[in-house]
Amino acid sequence: MGEEDKELEEYRNKVREWIRKNVPEEIKEKGDMAPVEVLKSWQRKIYEAGYLGVSWPKEYGGWGDSPIKEIIVREEFAKAGVPYATIGLGVSVTGPAILNNGNEEQKKKHIRRILTAEDIWCQGFSEPHAGSDLASIRTKIEDKGDHYEVNGQKIWSSYAHLANYCLLLGRTGDPSERHKGLTILIVDMRSEGIKVSPIKQITGRSEFNTVYFNQVKVPKENVVGKVGEGWRVAMSTLNYERLNIGTILFGVERIIRDLVNTGYKGESLINTAEDIIALKAFYKRILERMKKGYIAGPEAAMIKLVASESMQKVYESAFNTMGPEALVVERKPGFRPEIVYGLLASRSITIAGGTSEILRNLLGEVVLGLPKG
Repeated sequence: MGEEDKELEEYRNKVREWIRKNVPEEIKEKGDMAPVEVLKSWQRKIYEAGYLGVSWPKEYGGWGDSPIKEIIVREEFAKAGVPYATIGLGVSVTGPAILNNGNEEQKKKHIRRILTAEDIWCQGFSEPHAGSDLASIRTKIEDKGDHYEVNGQKIWSSYAHLANYCLLLGRTGDPSERHKGLTILIVDMRSEGIKVSPIKQITGRSEFNTVYFNQVKVPKENVVGKVGEGWRVAMSTLNYERLNIGTILFGVERIIRDLVNTGYKGESLINTAEDIIALKAFYKRILERMKKGYIAGPEAAMIKLVASESMQKVYESAFNTMGPEALVVERKPGFRPEIVYGLLASRSITIAGGTSEILRNLLGEVVLGLPKG
């Protein structure tokens, strides 16, 4: 083991020990279903310990360390089954978008408050008629001289009902321009003309929302990147999101071990375990390249695709063993709430960050050179 590898292993052990000693009881019991203020307080504690924003620049509130260490932290939280960036999409999506594409004022204003959970962010990308085909969005961003005006509708916006800000993708050009006519704005969710309608999910929770924008005024300095560069910014953001979602592979591995230790069996569970072993090897290869400055591209889509589908298979395997009575969501001997809610919640994980179908098309076109579908 080289000096760098030894240092990273020591860092991993340090993170693992910190998690073991510091997770509040309410977080242990309820996970990301804990009250909002408890989750925000937990995120702030993670940040103050130096384990949130690990590789983000110091001048904006981060810790200025290695991106590999940041991924190690995510791995260890996933292995422990403990929430990391606890609420909203600030850490996973909008923070990186602003760091990579925003101006100095935007970085100084927003980055630290994202890390400390002082501000909660949502994302305004998908629309009722533009989910898989994101380039066909209709939400308009009109230049009104001294400000922009936003009119349109977004859907599946996670945490919009709690958010202070939204990273919104809208159309500044003609619809015929598709990818070239898009722009990203930072929208204050407290602005006049915004209506948020929570969507009741199969889990009984309502993290997803429909958001309506009616003549919403947005300052011109809130453009992220440049006018017309929205597609480029969005795609770089999605790659980061997919790589982060992909770290659930360590959570899936933990669930498999737990199921095996408590007597669950089945060929599908074994097959899924084999998929996870292969995916971990692929993931580690990417990390080795990232040590040399490589930025993950299509690989992020591969990891997200396999990890999310593996999660579904694991929960389905558990239910095949438990039988249909396991679907009765009530506390009784043998009831496993994490299995019940895990199965229900796993239906959405193959949609977040791009559906499995879209990711397969992407990999076919970009990696295999197949013609566009």
